[in-house]
Amino acid sequence: MSYSSSIQSLWTEAKSYLELQKEYLKLDSAEKLSVLLSAVATAAVCLVLALAALFFFVIAFALWLAKFVGGAWSFSIMGGVLLLFIIIILLCRKRWIVQPVARFVARLFVGEDEEEEEEV
Repeated sequence: MSYSSSIQSLWTEAKSYLELQKEYLKLDSAEKLSVLLSAVATAAVCLVLALAALFFFVIAFALWLAKFVGGAWSFSIMGGVLLLFIIIILLCRKRWIVQPVARFVARLFVGEDEEEEEEV
């Protein structure tokens, strides 16, 4: 085998390897993006349903409370309670929302690669 044919063979193998790596990157990105989008879609559907349920529970509780304090006061009390919940959520948003989402995305894009390397 001559020197030029060895270089030619090496170049062909390197080119093939790079194309395979490019395809792997596309497939890996598509898989991770689909996992991320499905998690977002699931969270959105659950959030909408939870908000609908919360709405009905709040109305039911306000109507029950109206028997004791009057209609306007019961809805005012429920509005105040919901505002208090909003303030608590805003104060704790890093711990309850930002950090879990960041961990999920980091685990999705970085964590699996490290686990694959540890298995080898």
